[in-house]
Amino acid sequence: MKKLNQIRLLHVVGDSGFGGASKIILRLAEMAKAEGCEADILTTNRVFQEAARQRGIGVIDLDVIRREIRPLWDLPGLIRLYTFLRQERYTVVHTHTSKAGFVGRLAARLAGVPVILHTIHGFAFHERSPLSTRSFYSALERAASHWCDRIVSVSEFHRHWALELGICGPGKIVAIPNGIARPAVSSRTSRHHLQRQWGVQPADLVILSTGRLAEEKGLEDLIAAASILRRAGQGFRVVLAGNGPLRARLERLARDLDVTDQVTFLGYREDIPDLLAACDLVVLPSLREGLSIALLEAMAAGKPIVATNIGSNVAVASQADMALVVPPCDPQALAEATLRCGRDPDLRSRLASNARLLFESRYTEDRMLNSYLELYLDLLQAKCDARAPVSERVEPGVLRRAEQRDLPAIVTIHQKAFGNFFLTRLGRAFLYRYYALVLQYGAGILLVSEGSSGLQGFVCGFGDPDGFYQLMSQNRRVFALPILSAMLRHPSLVAEIVDGVRWVERQAFERCAQSCELSSVAVHPEAGGAGVGTSLLQAFLEAAWSLGVQYVFLNTDADDNEAANALYRKAGFQLNRKFQKHGGRWMNEYALDREIANEEGVHESAASRY
Repeated sequence: MKKLNQIRLLHVVGDSGFGGASKIILRLAEMAKAEGCEADILTTNRVFQEAARQRGIGVIDLDVIRREIRPLWDLPGLIRLYTFLRQERYTVVHTHTSKAGFVGRLAARLAGVPVILHTIHGFAFHERSPLSTRSFYSALERAASHWCDRIVSVSEFHRHWALELGICGPGKIVAIPNGIARPAVSSRTSRHHLQRQWGVQPADLVILSTGRLAEEKGLEDLIAAASILRRAGQGFRVVLAGNGPLRARLERLARDLDVTDQVTFLGYREDIPDLLAACDLVVLPSLREGLSIALLEAMAAGKPIVATNIGSNVAVASQADMALVVPPCDPQALAEATLRCGRDPDLRSRLASNARLLFESRYTEDRMLNSYLELYLDLLQAKCDARAPVSERVEPGVLRRAEQRDLPAIVTIHQKAFGNFFLTRLGRAFLYRYYALVLQYGAGILLVSEGSSGLQGFVCGFGDPDGFYQLMSQNRRVFALPILSAMLRHPSLVAEIVDGVRWVERQAFERCAQSCELSSVAVHPEAGGAGVGTSLLQAFLEAAWSLGVQYVFLNTDADDNEAANALYRKAGFQLNRKFQKHGGRWMNEYALDREIANEEGVHESAASRY
């Protein structure tokens, strides 16, 4: 059964231009439609409307939200939108951009829309904005946060910044980083053909920048950097793909700096993959971004990147050696980084390879869409159970190995199953990276039970636990930001984290050889009582024996946890000891010997299925 049957969803955008965020909104609407939802987009931008109609998405051509703040116009617009929402009875209103987010959320709340959420694609200010500007717009965002059920930021950086600004509490905002589809393998237009059109000479460095020609994109700095490159004797061609209000000014600046012959304006283009295939380097001099689609497109295409060190760019670039970052509004630094890339083919190759790998692991479209779908379902279940068919009686589903696309659902099930436990309090970002690392680990076991309505539960663990914890230590930079964020939200976690590290170190001396740790079994509340947990545990043991381990051990709460303890005893686990952890919590340590398991009937015959 489709998960969003009989649900009506409206994306509210207004008159914002068609850019990177628009592509995300279109894919969200397509995803919802594929899940049985009636999805519409409220936009007055003609390009956006045409793109929506081509995809079979409903268009609401209602002129009620304009970018500029004009109270005498905005109030009647708010009233018209409120009246429309009262008449149309949408189940979910999802707003985007600052102005549409303010007006749309207020109108939806007044109209009694059951579920309201807002995506921050980027604030109306940036890190270098005056304090007065930041204070004014953050106050508006703070007010609007009371009119919705959830806020989504498109980068971890913007989630943390929203919390610092006091826009909302940590329970109201979730980060779902932007993601894009993997590019086509082959280009429609050859690299040589495009370069010939642009007048590229054989020794030229082809520099591409994509996006709207708008103030926040910093393209005047790129043209100024082009002038510096010309004086340095570097052969190059700057190609700007996009349209916008600054085009005339940028063309005039190119003439004034005498780089007209080296700068090509392409206007709005839809063949971005072809343009990326034809370039040597992508340069993104933005002053502010949510999470740049142009950046993700360059990563997906495996291109070396020079970008400004604004927060969202740094949040991505800090995860791998995949870009050179420079201060915004600094043409000299931009030119020097570009020149460095131009003169070092090995550097370009390394940056390009790392960018592609990071994209594949963190920023795919499937990961993003699955996260939004889970959020929709969670909010629908919480606010209007009768309209969201997510609570039907389930039967045990198909058992299989987990995949990257399952991680958002796994994290959601973990949060539901384990409440205020230690790992849960470290936050969704930590859990996502933890389970992603289990997938990467050679002896990792992460299995899921999948029914007709989605994942019912999962089981997680790993052979050679010492090796896994060493891998976590080697990847500590990946976990640093989520842990720091969790400690800021919950200062008491500091002692628990220290205690946890010491506990892992102690366990390393106590574990016997050929052991396997079962870290968690979790079942979605809606699948409780259907035998899902038993099936998952059986499958885990089969997978563990296939690794050649002798013992499987686990730790679980001793108090108020009889269902889990009974499950493990029934599977043949023996209680080794009872011990006390941080905060006085009593824990049970169980172990299962492979020989005992085989005598009890848990055989290895099915291990090859996983």
